[in-house]
Amino acid sequence: MTSGTTRPERSPWRFWRMASMVLAGLGAAGAAWADWGIATLMQQLARQPAGEARFTETKKLALLDAPLTSSGRLLYSPPDRLEKITTQPKAESFTVQQDQVVVVRDGRRREMRLQQYPEVLAIVEGIRGTLLGNEALLRQYYDLRLLGSEQDWRLALIPRDERLARWVRQITVNGQRQVVSSIETLQVDGDSSIMRIEHGK
Repeated sequence: MTSGTTRPERSPWRFWRMASMVLAGLGAAGAAWADWGIATLMQQLARQPAGEARFTETKKLALLDAPLTSSGRLLYSPPDRLEKITTQPKAESFTVQQDQVVVVRDGRRREMRLQQYPEVLAIVEGIRGTLLGNEALLRQYYDLRLLGSEQDWRLALIPRDERLARWVRQITVNGQRQVVSSIETLQVDGDSSIMRIEHGK
């Protein structure tokens, strides 16, 4: 017995229209992936206004059995100001603007120029250059390698200068979109530190 209800005829054009939409979507996703890279990441970071974040830093030193942990605040302001205010385990501050450094520790204030301390200079510029999205500054000292996606990326800073390479093996920055979540420094002698950054909402 034949039913009186007939099934609608499936048009081949409908299939091709659906396939075209899927391919167009894949093409757009591929274009977005192709656009993602170091330049795009730096542009996103550079668009961030002056900001403040909480940090917790853990240092592992070969001479000590237990790691050292400190915490406090980071303040950064384009184009070149970075301030690290440690509140635990004891109060101290480290402020960098251009080449000028001011350190306040145990009630004493000390001023210096970064150029006098090349090892400190490179580490500071690695942190400052990343937080401020300054690619030109980073490339003065490091080769850059970006892994992951825009939603979860990892930027490796590998020293270019031979003198720096004798001190720092690599700095690794992790983040999501335009937000830096941690900065890890690995020294040649085996000492290391990781700074976890929690941005205010």
